Amino acid sequence: MGYRTLTIKRRVEEIPPEQLAKFLEVQQKFRQWATEWYKSGFKAPMPEQNPLKYFAEKLKYVMKLIPVNGLKNGIWRIPLPFNVQLRLSNNEEDESRGVLVDFVSSQESREEKVIKVRKWSGQRGNTIVIRLRKSEIKWIEERIREGAQLKFALAWVGKRRGSNIATFNVALVFYREITPFQPKRLLVVDINSLHNGVVWAVVEEGRVLRRGVLRPDLAHIGSLEREIARLDSLCSTKGVHCNKATALKSRLWRLWRQWTIEAAKKIVQLATQYKAAVVVDTPEDKSVRELKESDRVKPSVKKYLNVGRFTKRLRELAEWHGVPYAELRLYSTICPKCGAKMEELPNRRVKCQCGFEANRDEVPIHWAQKRYREIIPFFPNTTFNPPLYIPPDLQSDILPD
Repeated sequence: MGYRTLTIKRRVEEIPPEQLAKFLEVQQKFRQWATEWYKSGFKAPMPEQNPLKYFAEKLKYVMKLIPVNGLKNGIWRIPLPFNVQLRLSNNEEDESRGVLVDFVSSQESREEKVIKVRKWSGQRGNTIVIRLRKSEIKWIEERIREGAQLKFALAWVGKRRGSNIATFNVALVFYREITPFQPKRLLVVDINSLHNGVVWAVVEEGRVLRRGVLRPDLAHIGSLEREIARLDSLCSTKGVHCNKATALKSRLWRLWRQWTIEAAKKIVQLATQYKAAVVVDTPEDKSVRELKESDRVKPSVKKYLNVGRFTKRLRELAEWHGVPYAELRLYSTICPKCGAKMEELPNRRVKCQCGFEANRDEVPIHWAQKRYREIIPFFPNTTFNPPLYIPPDLQSDILPD
């Protein structure tokens, strides 16, 4: 089973003020109850009145699918969960679910496709209507063509990461049943630090069929970061410099997001082409923390150590397309020939006393070749029960960093 999520964001100014105020009130009350429920070990009594009763019932269902990492600053900042319907034709009746994704054109506006968020206030007729954009409609239509079903929805009001812009958000969660293929090869992916790129190789026993490196446009990213820093230095509290800095930060975030999407898509396409299982070698959390806290890494480089978003995107896409996926610890400083600790040379080279020498980022590929017969049988016997991908806005509330 694979999951994909479309997060629809609108500025809070686009929501009628009375509805927004009421929604925030309900969101706060639900989080208060959910926090106490969590603290009680999920034994506290369920709410008896709507809308909290409705959300509590849906939360018990959603919790079977999404990971829970606990409280943040003493509060469980869970979004409001809804049951959902995707209506595609006039022959389908409105089933009165909490969220209606309506592709049926109305008489007033025949070209509009909308999302209707309901049942959040406990009052009839209190519906928040969001007009879908062309890119959002296209994304949904692509999932429909792939045979996916709309499983549930989440809604919440929150601020964008790194800014004070508040948005009203609806996450549509699609799923589909798919059986992973039995791999004939391994596609090894080494993710050490994004500024060094993502090194990949298609491996058969005893040989490498193809290899490459996916790199972000660091020159463009660096230029944006320098301009953001300049504007931030000119920005006191408000004004034109602050607005420009905020706009550039959003542009930078979109640039990173697009690169992440395209890089993950490229790897999954290669894995499908070569009938290969994706094996990702990611750095250990402990080693990443040590690097972030050490003086060995420049402050400007430390941000590139955050590879979690890329691995989550890659895992989601692989599982969606039935590509076998695993995160296995390979090595970059241990010799694949003799097992000794290697000496680190300039320009990311490593060398062993036994004579083995390579680029550090390519050592995991040698380890995958060495362990090929051990790794490849792992996949047919693996039960694929993937964790749900949660959009970045929700990850700070639901998922661990």
